[in-house]
Parts: sequence; structure tokens; C-alpha cells
Amino acid sequence: MANGSLYEAKGRWRDAPLFRWFNSKMRPIGGWQRFTASPLSEPARALLTWRANTGIPYAAVGTANHLLTTAGGVFTDLTPADLAKGTVDAYIGNGFGTGIYSDQGYGTARTGNTKITGATTWSLDNFGQILLALQTNDGRLFEWDPSTQAPKATLVANAPTDAVAMFVTAERMVVMIGVGDNPREIQWSNQNDHTSWTVDETTTAGDLQLHTNGFPMAGIRMPGTNLIFTDTDVHSLTYVGYPYIYGTQLLSSNCGLIGPKAVASTTNFAVWMGNTNFYLYNGTVQAMPSDVAEAVFNNLNITQKSKVCAGINSTFSEVWWFFPSTNSLENDSYCYWNYKEQHWGFGLGVLGRTAWSDREVWPYPIGAGSDYNLYEHENGWTDAGNTRVGTFQATSGPIDIGSGDATLHVTQLIQDTSVGDGSYSVNFISGMTPNGTPITNGPYKMRPDGYTDCRFMGRQIQLEVTPTADGLFQFGTLRLDGKPGGRR
Repeated sequence: MANGSLYEAKGRWRDAPLFRWFNSKMRPIGGWQRFTASPLSEPARALLTWRANTGIPYAAVGTANHLLTTAGGVFTDLTPADLAKGTVDAYIGNGFGTGIYSDQGYGTARTGNTKITGATTWSLDNFGQILLALQTNDGRLFEWDPSTQAPKATLVANAPTDAVAMFVTAERMVVMIGVGDNPREIQWSNQNDHTSWTVDETTTAGDLQLHTNGFPMAGIRMPGTNLIFTDTDVHSLTYVGYPYIYGTQLLSSNCGLIGPKAVASTTNFAVWMGNTNFYLYNGTVQAMPSDVAEAVFNNLNITQKSKVCAGINSTFSEVWWFFPSTNSLENDSYCYWNYKEQHWGFGLGVLGRTAWSDREVWPYPIGAGSDYNLYEHENGWTDAGNTRVGTFQATSGPIDIGSGDATLHVTQLIQDTSVGDGSYSVNFISGMTPNGTPITNGPYKMRPDGYTDCRFMGRQIQLEVTPTADGLFQFGTLRLDGKPGGRR
């Protein structure tokens, strides 16, 4: 629990970066290993994995100024030669040429520039085996077919040339969002033909406008419907058949998306980070109660919020969000929600990922690091071969002894632990008064028989669990063998 005061977390874990709870036991999250031989030249802002008709798996990566693909090991640069220049970081200001000519003196700082221009991102999706890609600064739709192994991605014929996002629906139509000078405009291609965009009685191509005051940012497909997100609300885009093809409905207001990549979905739900809350769609839109929301939004670099990215880690039934902390330009922190066991985790400044893809065509989830490398996650227990020992620990909230006026003399720890190839030690931080000087007792290395001798006393204690070897261990309920001491 990261929200509220320390004492509000009594009886719970307060700070546990790089730990997760699985089957009601605490354990380290899995390690990560290099997926590609060399780093990117810029942070990844989108990551897609898919399989060609030949069965070969591919990963596509979009950075501010590049589109690349890999079948593992090395990258192939697919970037079109005339791709619009992107921006790695968000910035505040309206840009050159947006003010009134000669309104302010040359060489002086501009006033009134409060607009945040977000970092450049990509929409990536696959139309069968064909990769489709759209960069936000460029607005054009590009394609690459692995069967031809073309050296560069090429323009999709006849597609609109000025959009902010795109996705492919279950009906095999490409939807482009924010087309032309009207950010509310949506257009879709003819069914089964992403190069046919003529709207007439012989095609299923079409267009409509969202009824919104928001700025469209992203779209995703889901079973039975599609969702389109703006910065203020969320809409459904549902297939209704000929002659209208698609219809829209406002699902909820005041629940907009914080950044274009801050939404993730499964076959059962979609979940996203808003500007002040987390939201869930499972037929209706609802705000999600979260044990970490206060810590996340209080430590978020708002200027760089366009970099927030979300991803599913289906092996452990988790949705992860990566975000830049207050003093960081790049993603360096995370939170996650376990949708099976309904709990949250949080880590500030300990893990930076800028794009994510769940394990699908590859055996492990793939995360793009803030260091420009791609990593296979949940693979081993190290940081790309480097030990993680000494870099993280879990700390509980206060544990009161009785009503707080008695002391406890502890002589033995009895742990509920299953240890694999990892190990850990335990510290107890004890105190006699709420504001008194805390005393650290330990570390106590857990014995394999489950009984560990120790000696400490206090009226209030906190528990620290620290890994001492890279590997798996699972920490359950800890019991203390002790005797009560005197009262105040």
C-alpha cells in the first residue's frame, strides 16, 4: 500500500519494488535478458509482435524517428526516407509561428505558452501478416510485408494522409482517427482491403465524427466492439452492418487517456491510466480503486505524461504501467494491477520501460528499456546477467504489539516460505515510541527448516525482506515466537 501515511499501512506491505504477490505469497519479479544484440538510437515508443504466414515471429519497434523490425538478434531499419521529424521528449509551448507576428520582442522568452506538445509515438498493428504503422508527427499510413522483405516501409495507397492514430478491427478494416483538419473525424477502409478508401455503394469504407470536446488519442479492438479514447472521454465503435457499417456511442466522460500508449486490453476488459485515476472497461466504464494511485500521480512528471505506456503480463495476470517520475525525463518507474488476485504493486525509480508486448509469438514478454535496449522479461532472475542483489527490498508498514502499550521480546522466527534457488534475509526495525529512534535488528538469514533464532524487543516493529541471492523464493506468513514484556 503506497497511498496515505505510513501508519495507514499497518499490517500490510508499504514499499516493495521489484516484488509481486502470486498465489498469496510475495516473491521477486522475474529477471530480464537482452533480446537484441545492439541498442536502439532512441527510446522505443511502440512495440508490436506478430507472426508471418511462414510461421516466423517478428517484432516491430517505433521510435521518434525510426521504424524497425527484427526476427530476433539484429534490427532492420524500415524507416521511410521522408518520414516527418519526431520529438523524443515532450515540451511546453505552441511552437514557432503560432503567435501573432511582432507581438513580442525578438530574443525574449515567450509568455502564455502552456500547451504541452507530447513526445512522438506510433500506432502499430498487423493486417494479416502485413505490418501497418503510423507516426503521430507524420500522419500517413505505412506498410511492410515480410514476404517481400522490402528494404523500407511504403505508403499505403489511397489511405488518408493526416491522422493521429490507427488500428485494425476484427472485421478486417483499418480505422484512422483524427483525419485531416478535423480531429473528430474517423475513416475506415473497405473490408479486407486496406488500400481501398473510396466511400460509395460498392464498398464498406466509410467515415463519421465523434461527438466530443476531447482530442482523440488512440483506438483498440475488443471482442464485440472497439474503443476510441480521447483526452477527456471514451467511445465505442461498433460494427452495425450495411449501410452504416459502424456506429459510435459515448461510453463515459471525464475518464480520458493520459497518453496514447497508456491503455492495455485482454479479451475480457480494457484498462487505462487517466489524468488522476485508473479506469476499467468490461462492458461499462468504471473508476478503479487503487492502493498506489496517490503515489503514482504525486510522483509523475506531468510534462512527459505522453510517454506513459501500458502492457499485459498474462503469465502473472498483471497489467503494468511505466511512467517518468517527477525529476526524470524518461520512464523510470512502474505500477501494476493483478487482475486475478486484485492487488497493486509500485516501484519508483527502479525499472524504466518505454514500450511493451506480452508473450505471444515469443516465449517471454518483451520490454523496451529506457537505456534503448530490448529485453525478454520473466527470463531468469538477473538484470541482463548482472546481479540484482542489493538493489531492492520489501518493507512492511508498522506492526503494533497488542494495543501499543506493551513490549514483545522475540526469540524465534517461524516462516511460511518456499525457497527455490534464491534466498533472503530479514531485518526488524523496532521502536519503543512512535517518534523514537528506530533500531534495526538483523539481518537474520532464514534457516531451511523454517525456524530462525533471533533476539529483539519493541512496542512497534517493521519488517524488511532483502534478497541475498538471485533466484526464486516465496515469502508467506511470518510468525514470531516471543513473550510479552511490561506495559508503559
